[in-house]
Amino acid sequence: MDWNKDRNLTMLVDFYELTMANGYLQMGMQNKRGVFDMFFRKIPDHGGFAIAAGLEQVIDYLKNLKFTEEDIEYLRGKHLFGEDFLDWLRNFKFSCDVWAIPEGTPIFPNEPILIVEALSWKHS
Repeated sequence: MDWNKDRNLTMLVDFYELTMANGYLQMGMQNKRGVFDMFFRKIPDHGGFAIAAGLEQVIDYLKNLKFTEEDIEYLRGKHLFGEDFLDWLRNFKFSCDVWAIPEGTPIFPNEPILIVEALSWKHS
């Protein structure tokens, strides 16, 4: 299924992740391993659990992660990122390992349902 064929969804990333990547670059840690967990805090309908779904879309998102000039201009307008970071994003290539709860599994708030471990943050 090619649900993302005509859209770049990179900027749907949590803004915190961008500020962390900026910090990694500022501290000279851009070639270090980074690990991020994804979880949710509340079940929308106040039920006892949710069901894991959407892993295929997450994997597709990670495979297609790239920053366009429009994305970079938007981030520049936030006045939070240096030009070195914005320049670094232009040639960003992402490689990672993903561990996830299998589709259809009951999941609960505040527990990791997906873990992304960045093996390399390459700048070509």
